[in-house]
Amino acid sequence: MKRFGEAVQNNEEATTEFKNRIGTEHAVPLKIAIELLRKYSGDMNAFFQATALKDIREGYQGNILGSVSSVRCVEYQKEGNNRIRCMGTLEDKTGRLQFTEFPDGTSKISKGDFVLIVNAPVGSYNDHPYLTISSKLEINTLEKSNLKSVVGESLKIRDLRPDMYDVSIRGSLRSTRSKENVGRDSVTLYSGILNDESGNVSVQSWGTPLVDGTVEIKGASVKQFKERLFLQVGKGTKINVLSQENGQFETLEQLSSSQSGTAKGSGIVLRIFDKNLSVSVCTVCQRVVKEGKCSNHADAPVERILRLSMIVDDGYSSPLVYAYQKVLEGYVNGGKENIKKSLEDGKELEVLEELKKKIVMKPIRFVIYGFRGTSGNYMEMQELTVMDDEAIGEEYQRTMEGLR
Repeated sequence: MKRFGEAVQNNEEATTEFKNRIGTEHAVPLKIAIELLRKYSGDMNAFFQATALKDIREGYQGNILGSVSSVRCVEYQKEGNNRIRCMGTLEDKTGRLQFTEFPDGTSKISKGDFVLIVNAPVGSYNDHPYLTISSKLEINTLEKSNLKSVVGESLKIRDLRPDMYDVSIRGSLRSTRSKENVGRDSVTLYSGILNDESGNVSVQSWGTPLVDGTVEIKGASVKQFKERLFLQVGKGTKINVLSQENGQFETLEQLSSSQSGTAKGSGIVLRIFDKNLSVSVCTVCQRVVKEGKCSNHADAPVERILRLSMIVDDGYSSPLVYAYQKVLEGYVNGGKENIKKSLEDGKELEVLEELKKKIVMKPIRFVIYGFRGTSGNYMEMQELTVMDDEAIGEEYQRTMEGLR
């Protein structure tokens, strides 16, 4: 009671509530004290006879109180035996203190824990105070973390939940984009999509490039932004590439079932849809933009270009494919300038009718790029050639030779 009273500056309301509550059945005085110290803005360090982290210097020995903001454990060998070393950071309202723990078995510390380390000696590292926690030090976990460590578990994407860490997961990874000079340390942020048989999840990697293929990720954490989960890859995360995709496929069916790649072949345009005939794109990177601004080039102007949605059949599959203006200009009288003027005048349907006559139900050669995203498969026409009679004859001869 005396220590609690001093910690709340003898606030009568606080001390009375503390006294009444610890007198009830099944009361846990320490848990109640922590709750009321927060409620009445009491001095947690005074109650636990600890020193604020900002005031800890090399040579200090005493109680240390803080929340574990980060921790990462690795295995190493010593005298032929496997040992564990855990490195992390303690935080309080005043500052931070880095530590290394050498447990006899598993670590006593988890990310998110509120801990009291009793009579701990503090050394230094790189001219900063540094705490080395031996197995002999007393560590009291005052509050357990709400986060879930899943170290050692192999999860499926459907099993992921917010605030998991030490996640191990396997699946097909496809990189989608990168953005340079992100954050305080100006690192490159790589983004991708991870798929397994249970679903897919976005991946963000700070500084470590993502490789397309089948991968095993160890030591990632699960974050949530606007109700969507994503897997965060940090410095302590390992990505083992089990197999890489070469990304070259002969049929649209193979491309549809892959993580990403390109299919080169021949087929027929079965249909062109007459809705959403144009999109706005950044004039620098040609990405489709929303709300009139590119997320990567905010000052760059945007322009409206033609984009058609079509069904392409190569005899194996009939997926939806997007064809952007660049691959269509050769099949429109007047080319790019005529398309631009038609879009400005609201006459894109005239361009559409012209393209239907020249492309629909005509044999074509194509190069189509595709990938599997969070909303399903996306395919984009990169090259389109409508075959003439001579080319059709050559294609027929190749087909017959293949059948023989």
